[in-house]
Formats: sequence, C-alpha cells, structure tokens
Amino acid sequence: LEMKEMYPADDLLKTKLDVVSRTKMEFTKIQIQKQVLDTENPADKEEKMKLANEQYDEAKTLIEKEYKIDSATDFIENVVNAGLTDPNVTSEEIFDFKKKNMIDNDNLMWLFKFAKLAFEIGQYKSSWNSLSAYRILSTDDDTSFLALWGKIAAGINTHEVSPEDIIADVKELGGIIDRRFQVPMLQQLMQRAWLVNWALFVYMSKVEYAQEFVEFVLQDKILNAVQTRCPYILRYVVAAVFVAYDKKIISESTLTRVLEMEKDRYRDPLTEFFRNLFVNYDFEAAHQQLVECEKVFDVDYFLNIHTEEVEEDGKKIVKNIYREQFSRKSRKVMFELYCRIHKRIDISLLAKRLNLDEKNTDKALVELVREAPFEGKINSEKNHLVIATRYPSIYQKVIDKTKQLYHRTHGIQDAIKRKRQQKDPMD
Repeated sequence: LEMKEMYPADDLLKTKLDVVSRTKMEFTKIQIQKQVLDTENPADKEEKMKLANEQYDEAKTLIEKEYKIDSATDFIENVVNAGLTDPNVTSEEIFDFKKKNMIDNDNLMWLFKFAKLAFEIGQYKSSWNSLSAYRILSTDDDTSFLALWGKIAAGINTHEVSPEDIIADVKELGGIIDRRFQVPMLQQLMQRAWLVNWALFVYMSKVEYAQEFVEFVLQDKILNAVQTRCPYILRYVVAAVFVAYDKKIISESTLTRVLEMEKDRYRDPLTEFFRNLFVNYDFEAAHQQLVECEKVFDVDYFLNIHTEEVEEDGKKIVKNIYREQFSRKSRKVMFELYCRIHKRIDISLLAKRLNLDEKNTDKALVELVREAPFEGKINSEKNHLVIATRYPSIYQKVIDKTKQLYHRTHGIQDAIKRKRQQKDPMD
C-alpha cells in the first residue's frame, strides 16, 4: 500500500502502529512511533521492550529448568534428532522419548506458552519450531488443535518455513475441524471461514499453488463456508482457475453454478469476467471487464504477493507474476470460447476482443492456435481465421464429470459419522 501510494502515508503509519500496539513487538513499535511523531523514543516504550525481552528470556529459562536441558532450542533439536518429526514415527517411539525426558501434558504446557510468547514478540521461526515439537509430544487434543492454528500463523509470518509445509498444516487443520463432531456446526463454519482466509497467504504466494487452492476451496464444506461467510474469496478462486486453466482442474460448470448463486451478494470484475465468458457468452462485456480486472490486480494485496524482478531493455523491473499469468491465460480462454461458437472469424475483430497488439497480432494468433485443442488456419487474403470441425473428447467429458466425486464421497462419509455421533455420543 505504501508503494502504490493509495492512502496518505501518515494514515498508514498510524494504522500500523495501532496493529503493532496489540503485540509485544516493542522494537517495531518504537521504530513506527519515531516515524509517526518524528521525535525520540518515549522512555516507556524502551521500558516495555526491555520487559518483553525479559519475559522471553524467563520463559526460555523455565523450559530449560523444566526439561533439564541447556536451552529450549536444544530441546527442539532433540525432538528432531530422535526422529519424532518423521511422518512414519510410531506412538511407541514418542512414548519412549517422553518417558526418557519425564514429559507429561502438564509440564509440556511451558513449551506451548513459550511458543505463544515467541510469536508475540516476532520470533516466528522459534514459535513454529516450538509448536511443531509440542504437537508431536502432546496428547491434549484441544490444546494441540490451538497449537496447529498458531503453527500456521507463525509459518505465514516467517520466510524460513516452506509454503509446502504450511499447506500441509492447512489441509490437516481442515480435516481436524471436520472430525470435531462435538463442536456446534456454526462454530465449525466460522473456523472453516477463518481457515480459508488464512490459507490465502500461502496459496496465493505462488502461481504454482493455484491448482491446489481451487481444489481446496471447492470442497463442499469449505465452499459452504465461503458462500456463507466470505464470498469475496471467489475473486481469488476465479484468478486461480484462469492461472491453472491448462491443467483442466475443474469443469467450468462447478464455479459457474456458485457464481450464479452468489451474484446478488457478491460480484467484482473477476467474477463478472468469468460469468460473461461462461454464462452469458458476452465477449464485448468480458472485454470491458478484463480491463477492470487489470485495475484489481494493481490494488489487491493477495494478487500482488508473487512478484519477480526481471530485466527488460537494460532496466530492472518488478513483474506481478499472477497478473502476467492471468492476462495470458484469460486471453487464451476467450480465444478458445470464441472459436467454439464461430467457424470463421475476422482477425481484426478478434484482435480487438483479445487486446492484442496490432504489430504482433499474427504472431500471437499463431501461438494461440498452436496451443488450442482444435485446428485453425489463418487466411491472410481475407483476413480471416478459419476453424476446422472438431469433436469433443468423450474421455475428457468423463474426467470432468467425475473430478469432484472424491470430495463428495468424503462429504457423505462425514455426514454419516456425524449422524452416528449424534445418536450414540459414547461411540
């Protein structure tokens, strides 16, 4: 927001200070306070920073004393070295480690509290490591559930954890929420809504995760939470669908149905662009919405996360990779749809619809035809693109129809388990 200069700099600084003031990140508070007031640091801020660091050191000392080790970091390393982070570790191995180190759920809470404090002062990697160790050793399901939320939050805030690890935690948390049958359904709904919002930070960080993001959101229970509590998530689903269009991850009808249901509650340039293409087949309106989509990519935080520095004409520029991919893939989708309903197309009109540069129109069309799932020929004399007769693949139809069966089957299983749990709570 500072780089885009969308809002006054003073307002942004005051907002940042308001957010950071709710944490124990005293050093950051002091730095922002300097900018806001343009004065020396208030003495009380320095005192609070000193107090926060003392609390952090005290928590580390308590853990060291509790587990009779040199440092909290060593304890976490011991957990890793013992092979307890291996997905195939057995419960017997975990039990033996806890017995050897005299660990139970009561004294293990010190590790949980230490992780919370580490998070509050901005030591996110330390918090992530501590919560990872806690979840391996703890048998308290409720606290372990909270620890997983904290682990995901810590992973999002640090660049030292791989996105793949965070995505694995997001999926695990989604499964745990589904299995907590004793929790009221409304609370489960809210938890799924929060989960999908948190998931944006990691799924939108790279275009490579677009396919996984769409499949994650279009699960029945997650989709229900999106439609009920946070329909604005559909903007990012549409963006991801276009970015991952080549992989044919979903039938267009799945998202079309959802967007049609929610059009009166939520709409933006991306969702309207999708509807104009796949529902109305209004290419003129889609062309206008595509221009508006470019503006959305300029201001939306999550659509600006994946950037890369490239060199063009001897100058280094920062490119928005999600925007680049969306622009290229949306043009390809429009081209393929337009060619499905026309056999002979005027190239000048097509170039206008696709926002093609007049100088590179022929080159761009040749590339689009080469990548298209049909044959086409350019008639230079008549300035036409001629589309050959093509027939849909029956195999692709079967794949599209059955793509969501896996998630729907699991949804039915969960519904059956819930009914059994309601009939016999002791089962």
